[in-house]
Amino acid sequence: MKFSSIIFALCLPYCFAESKTSRFVLNNHNADGKNIVKLAEELGATTLVSYIKAAGLESTLTRTGPFTVFGPTNAAFEALPADAKQKLTTDTELLKKVLMFHVTSGKAYSSQLSNNLIVQSLEPSLSIRVNIYGNDSKKVVTADGAEVVMADQNATNGVIHVIDKVMYPLPSEDILNSLVPYKELSTLLFAVVQGQLTGRAPGIGSFTLFAPTNAAFDKLPPGAFSDLLSNQTALVDVLKYHVVDACIYSAGFTSRTAQTLEGRSVAIKVSSGDVMVNNAKVVMTDIPMANGVIHEIDHVLLPP
Repeated sequence: MKFSSIIFALCLPYCFAESKTSRFVLNNHNADGKNIVKLAEELGATTLVSYIKAAGLESTLTRTGPFTVFGPTNAAFEALPADAKQKLTTDTELLKKVLMFHVTSGKAYSSQLSNNLIVQSLEPSLSIRVNIYGNDSKKVVTADGAEVVMADQNATNGVIHVIDKVMYPLPSEDILNSLVPYKELSTLLFAVVQGQLTGRAPGIGSFTLFAPTNAAFDKLPPGAFSDLLSNQTALVDVLKYHVVDACIYSAGFTSRTAQTLEGRSVAIKVSSGDVMVNNAKVVMTDIPMANGVIHEIDHVLLPP
């Protein structure tokens, strides 16, 4: 499959994967007659409950179900940028869509979740992506990059997995729409268009795009970027060198080498809270896509 087909498989829907056991922080909570909404409130997720009521979803989540809820903590909502909190408190339809993205039909316990599992949320246009990082001695489980900090909380009509982030912004269906809202990635967007990497292809994928900012492109030697634009083969090779064939959210960052679609590997190094990819520093993490994730970096990666 050509790179133009592979990279834009990032925009395509997933299917379910086979399940296997994963390790969460378990604190099984007996239902004791509590539905999803009452249990969330008892667990301290009062902001989530207030938003559920504001969005008119209380009656839905107190019905028979069953449901699986990835429930953000109060701190997760508080950590949202000010503009995001403003949107959620003033746009009821957006709030409803975001909350429905955190809920699936059926009851899925931790033992039923597996790496790269994709499951349809109650929001028809969006699916939740589960990733599992680490090994048997220490595993990190994420839902669209949000880490599960407490799993398998039983309610009468489902189960809650508590997560440390709100799954927002919502994942875009394709890479172009994922890049457009970020003005600091406009040069990369232009390069992708010039490289004619705007097609769609059948199939599924699991990708990480390390996205150079505009400032990163400005650091290239004089004339280097214009030379790339005049040589499509070289341009595509450079773009492919920024895409890793695995979905690595920030919760899964470890020091390692990772194979790129260009064919050679990049070195990921985690030290003192910083993440480096070759000589580039990760400056923003976890921009979601339907088929993966984007992290912004401060240098353009050039194949050796």
